[in-house]
Amino acid sequence: MPTFLTVVVNLLAGYAFARLRFRGRNVLFLLTLATMMIPVQAIMVAQFRLVSDLGIYGSYWGVILPGAAAAFGIFLARQFFIGIPDEIIEATKIDGSGQIRIFLQVVLPLSKPLIAVLILLTLMGSWNDFAWPLIALNDNQLFTLPIGLLYLQNQTAPNYNATMALAPISVLPMVALFLSFQRYFVQGFARSGIR
Repeated sequence: MPTFLTVVVNLLAGYAFARLRFRGRNVLFLLTLATMMIPVQAIMVAQFRLVSDLGIYGSYWGVILPGAAAAFGIFLARQFFIGIPDEIIEATKIDGSGQIRIFLQVVLPLSKPLIAVLILLTLMGSWNDFAWPLIALNDNQLFTLPIGLLYLQNQTAPNYNATMALAPISVLPMVALFLSFQRYFVQGFARSGIR
């Protein structure tokens, strides 16, 4: 769910920054990029207050919503959508298509490498996230895998055998995902202009 939501938000925001003309677009995009320079630890108190005020503290939504719009994903999507030829977009506009139809029927089918990259990066980020789930969750049943590995190291008798056995198992899904999306991953970065 967090991966799906983040990918959808990044695709829509990237398309808006790349193809839609609105007042303040460049300033808003620069502000979005500027958020990448702020360390996550600097905004955790504000995120915690927001999650608490929304009443979603201690639930998965408290972990999912603050990370729904990733600045790097928006930047990557924008760069990819800028690379789509204007002639294709103009041809669909001449056929009478609106922005939603252009996005769904023209841009998204051309964006398979981008979608694969966003899925992979988002899933890896949320799979390995440690600090924010530790703060935003208060129920042992909801803790993520990295926090579960931490709890194997209790204060009195650390269980190194179990930790060492579970650490490679926690990495295997990400390795399998990367290997299956590797071709799209390379294409997505190559076509978005990041080398």
